[in-house]
Amino acid sequence: MPWYQALPIIGSAIALAILIFTHPHSESRPIGFTLLVGALVMVSIGFALKDLVEAIYISAWLASS
Repeated sequence: MPWYQALPIIGSAIALAILIFTHPHSESRPIGFTLLVGALVMVSIGFALKDLVEAIYISAWLASS
């Protein structure tokens, strides 16, 4: 897997880690809800990074043609 295809996965993992580690423990929200929100954040960031990398790749390919 090229590095640019791994970026969405890495970004998603970092986003989930930030969400979990900065979660205030004094609230009564269950951890399952936090993990659900984290998973949605991971998917969203992953898709955004995938689209960004794809757009940059297509732009570079068109510029080289």
